[in-house]
Amino acid sequence: MKLTASKGYVVVHQGLGLYVGRTPALACWSKLNAAGRDAVATFPSEAQARFHVELWEGGWPDDAVQAGIALHAVEVDRPGGWASIAALRAAGLEDHLGELAHPGWGHSPGHC
Repeated sequence: MKLTASKGYVVVHQGLGLYVGRTPALACWSKLNAAGRDAVATFPSEAQARFHVELWEGGWPDDAVQAGIALHAVEVDRPGGWASIAALRAAGLEDHLGELAHPGWGHSPGHC
């Protein structure tokens, strides 16, 4: 069965990279610890992505630019709403891949 690609939104943080997903206790980010993933979670709408951030940050920042956080549209090319490294590169997010593109990128494993 071939997956039909759709558009989704990823959360990008200037310092932490791309929001990969979370464990019950921790959020995982591409520049902090990608938790061994080769794809990132996407959200079907900007509103759902903002709501997800609000759950663990207590609200979407009033000045998102100053807070270094943004949403970026990407192609969802993996089952379950995930975007692959190829889709992230195609969306121009190379600078935010961190550990997704380079295992062990700048940090020891074990954060997530």
